Parts: sequence; C-alpha cells; structure tokens
Amino acid sequence: MKKWLTTVLVSILLVSASSSVSAATFKDVSTNYWAYPQIEELYSKDIISGYNDGSFKPGQLVTRGQAAKIIGKALKLTPSENFSSNFTDVPPTHFAYNEIEALAEKGIVANSTKFNPNDPLTRAQMAKIIVEGFKIIVDDHHMAQFVDVPRDYWHGYIITLAETEISQGVTASKFDPHASVTRAQLSAFIGRALEFDTKREVGTITYDEKHKMYVDKSKPTPFPKVIDVKQNAVETINLVNKERKAKGINQLSHDLDLTEIAQIKAEDMAKNGYFDHTSPTYGSVGDMLATFNYTWTTYGENIAYGYRTPEEVVTGWINSSGHYRNMMNTNFTNIGSGYATSTNGRTYWVHIFSKK
Repeated sequence: MKKWLTTVLVSILLVSASSSVSAATFKDVSTNYWAYPQIEELYSKDIISGYNDGSFKPGQLVTRGQAAKIIGKALKLTPSENFSSNFTDVPPTHFAYNEIEALAEKGIVANSTKFNPNDPLTRAQMAKIIVEGFKIIVDDHHMAQFVDVPRDYWHGYIITLAETEISQGVTASKFDPHASVTRAQLSAFIGRALEFDTKREVGTITYDEKHKMYVDKSKPTPFPKVIDVKQNAVETINLVNKERKAKGINQLSHDLDLTEIAQIKAEDMAKNGYFDHTSPTYGSVGDMLATFNYTWTTYGENIAYGYRTPEEVVTGWINSSGHYRNMMNTNFTNIGSGYATSTNGRTYWVHIFSKK
C-alpha cells in the first residue's frame, strides 16, 4: 500500500459541538493531554468509562478482555443468538462476553480454544483487531517500514495502520509490536479509526484501486511529488554529508561510477522484486563491483525500500544502527546513490560506500 497519507500523525478527531467540553472529564487527563480529544469523544459515546474516584488511569495497560469490550462497543457489535465461540476461558458471566463473542463471529479475532482475556493487549494485536474491525483494506504495496516488524509477523496489519495514520511507530523506524497498549493509546487508536471511518463514509477518504492506496481528499496534495532520479542521487548524498559534517567527519565524494552501479542495483531490485544485499543477477556487492571493474580497498552498502523522499530514507538509515555505522564510517571516502521504482510503485534506494 503506497503511503500517500502523510507520515506525520495528527491527533485530530471530528468532535461535534454537542460533545465538546469546556473542562476535562477525568482528573488525570488534562485538556492539553495528548490523547484528550479521543478520550473525551469515546467517553461521550459511552465507549469508554473512568473509575469511581474520577480518574481515567491513562497509563494503565489494557487487557485483551478490556480491549474487546471497548472495540466491540465502538463497532456496535452484538453476537447472533445461535453463535457460540470455542473459547473455554470466557464464560457467559465475563464482563466482555458479548463483545468477545461478536468479535469471534465476525472473524476479527481467531475463534480458538483460548482468548486469554487477562493478558495485556500488544501493539501488534491491536493493529490486527482495528484493521479487521474497521474493514480497512490490506495489500502488499507498502510504503512504510519498521525494522522490528518482520514479514511473517502481522506485517500487513501494522503497516496498514501506520499508513492510514491511525497508529504510528514508537520511533521513525521502530513499531515495538510486542509492547503492551495503555488505555490512552487504545483510546487514541480507536478515536482515529472512527475518524477515518467517518471520512471514508462521506467520501473524503477513498481507496484508489489503481495506486493501491487510501487517498484523503481533504489534504491539499494527496499525491506525492515525483522524485527526479538524478536529483535524488545528489540529494541523498547531500543529506549524508550533512550528517557527517555535524559529527565532524570527513565529507564523502560523489563517485559517478559508484552511482551508476548503485543505480543498476536499485533498478535490479525494482525489476525482480527482491530486497537483499545479494542480487540474483549480479551476486554480492563485491561481485557486482568486480563485474563493473570498480576498484576498491573497502566498501559498504545501505539499501531501503518504501520510503517516499530522500529525507525519509536518510532519516530511516540514521535511525538504524547498522546503516548509521556505514553512513558514518571514517574509512569511506566515496559514495554512490541509486533510486528506482517498481511497476507497482514500490521505491528502492541504494547507497554504496567505498575507499579507493
């Protein structure tokens, strides 16, 4: 899914005049608290509630049972009379029994023998439940990436939630999928999902089948500018040298021969649909340098995919320790840059470093 929606997540909820409040409802959630709008909105809709002492406890972790109750109420779900789940740990007397049954019936949660209602809800689990619950389209054309979200661990759900701006990473490059979700975080996620759903219902947000992406028509420029391939090479190198200069490290020379090789590698990944330092066409980086008669004494390579602009990809490399070590390696003297886009719109970026 291409990330046409901006990477900056703004916690704005469509709050009607009738549900706005002049003072905070909960004593521990001030009006300037980051999740205040969503907490107030969900409270006004009887989706969440506080405690008898007037607090909300925003930092308290949410259990799977509590999350099912809140999400089920947000989606207005009730189970069919003739449906019975396979859960052996959720008796009819459980406070979230109806919501858990409804989520299982709709296929939003797996209908297995155990639901584990007392376990903390993880960020990855939250992503799956919200994407499935709000029927958000998941596809494989991702423009966002997190270094701690492998392909075989609910990758589509997590990336989809990030690209629709319902959630975000804990940093620019990490999602922390195993971390537990707090009451404030879940309120913000559901609040944003409800806003997304409202915009989708009225046609402000639509899904573009051609580009495999959601487009928010309320944004002034829903489509990103086309990146000039030649200018991209110069810009990413400038950004790397800017970072090196800030750290007092020697500037790298733009090596045109190395850029040609990096460009070939980027185009090879885009054409053949792989993402790896070893090319099925040219072999390892060392093999590739030899193939194109490039002489060196040491080399390194950074690759990335899915980033939209030179600023985004260099920031991603800066936030990744291994890539950053290459970027700041004082042994390197030269750099080449490559950029290519596949037929389905996925972007590929390559930096090759060397000392001649």
